[in-house]
Amino acid sequence: MTWLVVILVVALIGGIIGYLNSGKTEDAVSGAVGAGMGCGYLIFQIFLALLGLGLLLAIGGWLFS
Repeated sequence: MTWLVVILVVALIGGIIGYLNSGKTEDAVSGAVGAGMGCGYLIFQIFLALLGLGLLLAIGGWLFS
């Protein structure tokens, strides 16, 4: 659940920055979507790296135990 809160906070900050830069609602929505998707992408990449490390350790434990 923590990752969802992080994505929502980053999207909120991106929306505020998008609105402050131009003053238009469309840019606020665009900033929120872009920031949320970028944050989600980074969290997904971290998940894949940890999954790969876990798989590597599992194979190593199987081979050398």
